[in-house]
Amino acid sequence: MGCLLLSFRADRMPSGTTRKQPGSLTMTDQWKRPRVLVALAVLAVALIIMRAWASTQTTADANDERLLPVSTSTPEAVDSFPQVTRHTGLVEPRRASTLAFEPEGRVARIEVREGDAVTQGQVLAVLDDRRLRASLKEVEGEIAATRASLDLARQEEERQRNLRRDGASTQRDVDRAEAERRRLEGQLQGLEGRRDRVQANLDDARLRAPFDGVVARRMVDQGDLVSTGTSAFRVLDPESLEARIGMPAGTAAAYSSGDRVSLRVGDQSLEGTVIERLPELDPARRTRTLRVALDAGAPVVPGQIAHLRHATEVSQSGHVLPESALTRARSGLWAVLVLEPDGEEAHRIRRVNVEWLYSHDGRVLVRGPLEAGMEVIDGGTHRVVPGQRVRIAEEGGDGD
Repeated sequence: MGCLLLSFRADRMPSGTTRKQPGSLTMTDQWKRPRVLVALAVLAVALIIMRAWASTQTTADANDERLLPVSTSTPEAVDSFPQVTRHTGLVEPRRASTLAFEPEGRVARIEVREGDAVTQGQVLAVLDDRRLRASLKEVEGEIAATRASLDLARQEEERQRNLRRDGASTQRDVDRAEAERRRLEGQLQGLEGRRDRVQANLDDARLRAPFDGVVARRMVDQGDLVSTGTSAFRVLDPESLEARIGMPAGTAAAYSSGDRVSLRVGDQSLEGTVIERLPELDPARRTRTLRVALDAGAPVVPGQIAHLRHATEVSQSGHVLPESALTRARSGLWAVLVLEPDGEEAHRIRRVNVEWLYSHDGRVLVRGPLEAGMEVIDGGTHRVVPGQRVRIAEEGGDGD
């Protein structure tokens, strides 16, 4: 805005005009001065309004250019949705045995260590068997003596029968000889049983591997005094592994022997074959156990946790959105950010609460006031708020 300067030269006035005295105003001057001031004020106000309007237009244009680009998805209406449940279990050896000494005694030798591979029949440990060998000799001596006595008793019985036929002996003598022979036969059987028992204890004094496998654990040391049934070794077959998966009885009914299934152990995906469904529920977890034989060479060890994913289709209507489009809301609900047109390219964000029903592979089935054709922000929801003006990013452009 400029300044208006009015100057009058009083000494150069047309002839016939009365010279104005300094400090005095005529009626004409008094009438014109207010009009000039009003005109100047109107001009100043108009200039201010024009500048403000131009600034507003420039700011609006700049704001439109600075609208945050967002990526969007359109809700997909469906009547069914895949449901995947995960069931867990443990990897266990199909063949495992805890070995114990049958006789009591002192451990004389330990032949293997934990982690050693063993073959069927290989000796793992030996008891001190001196007393057993002595008992075996003793009973074998008694057997020999009894056999000799039995031979004499049989001969005596035969002689008494011959004398009885000739009338030189009585029936009582024959019966007595027969009874003696039978007594000695019974005694011999008892002694042979004792001998077999001692021989079995001698055999059991050498603890052997029941199958090809690995020594998983050793519970005795050389010199230990063990009693009957004391556990000594645990041997398992690491080549024949199975997963025991617990699941609800209704879910387990979907599997049959011979079915091929996929499992996940740690970060590894494995294949296996269903062996059987155990006939009763686990009393602790109230689940039915599914036995799955893992393929040979599976890079897992007993004790690892195995997961089985069971896929079904649920009948449920709703809308499917990317999981990244949902944010937490109150009262157990979730929220999505819907775009509504607000200008040529601009959109304004509106918050819509929905119910999360199911999820699968990064997609979520929701129920709520959604419609086909809506634009829902599917990423970067932490950067925006309801009521904010944004623009839809071009595909492959500057959106998230």
